[in-house]
Amino acid sequence: MVVGAPGSGKTTFCLYLAGLFCRQGKRVAWIDADPGQPFIGPPAAFSLSLYRDASELLKRKLPLVMGFIGNISPVGHLLEAVTNIQKLYSRAVSLDPDLILINTDGLVAGGAARELKFHEIDMIAPRYVVAIQRSHEVEHLVSPHVHRAGLLVLRVPVSPDARVSTGEARKSYREQRFKEYFRGAEYLDIALNDVGIHGPGLGAGERLGFRDVNLLSKVLKSIVVHAELSSDRLFVITDGDYSENDLFTAKERYSVREIIVIKRAELDYLLVGLNDDQNMTLHLGIVRELDSRELILRVVTPCRDISPIRHLSLGSFRVNPAGNELGQW
Repeated sequence: MVVGAPGSGKTTFCLYLAGLFCRQGKRVAWIDADPGQPFIGPPAAFSLSLYRDASELLKRKLPLVMGFIGNISPVGHLLEAVTNIQKLYSRAVSLDPDLILINTDGLVAGGAARELKFHEIDMIAPRYVVAIQRSHEVEHLVSPHVHRAGLLVLRVPVSPDARVSTGEARKSYREQRFKEYFRGAEYLDIALNDVGIHGPGLGAGERLGFRDVNLLSKVLKSIVVHAELSSDRLFVITDGDYSENDLFTAKERYSVREIIVIKRAELDYLLVGLNDDQNMTLHLGIVRELDSRELILRVVTPCRDISPIRHLSLGSFRVNPAGNELGQW
């Protein structure tokens, strides 16, 4: 597992090591666990690929499987990050490679970084952690594990040739990767009743009928197009602005601990993961329309076959099919 700040040379190191093994006739399973600056798959996901020849490293290779994080940063998605790195690692082990290489994200400062790296290292229990650092910026990430049995921490100085890219350059790289991924994508309609849904509340409760929808429209002073009620939560989609001051009234009326209200327009261009029956991501999609009456979600995606899709994971980042980032949800 390789850890380091942005621009420290993590990917360059991984390329070198993967090439070294491949030139010796060995097989390398590479887990790309950087949703912001990925080498293998699209942004907002972790990816796994298997390399047998060093020449494969020179061309863009499609991932064998992905794990949808939902955002270009793991902040706010730590559980998704830890879960997916473990699932991809288990898949990598099943391939019986000579080396499993995990390239992590550049989040190294703050409490979120400590929590994420602690649990990633704890879950995977790698043989080696390679800490690439200029001074001591990643020591707080590896120090909790230095006495772990069977783990060696290798500290490597940042190359003098390494350059930290600007935020604009990093954004440009992501947008190009999004553009490449969605090139040639087409519309796909997904019936929400046919898939399991992970997100802020959609598909998690009993759909409310016309009378309740009409009541909520009056209470929230907005047009409510969809509402679901679970044991402790009310989930509502409105067609425009609503009265936040009247949320308490709705909570009292339905005896719930929380109410989540989103505007239908906020779903537009939202990234989603289209997952299989093991909840591993087959493709990414971009939401373009929600038919609240028929509960059909229209997405733009490279996916051509809807039959393997069993789960839908809603992200928290918006992007258009041309690759332009539209910000957080």
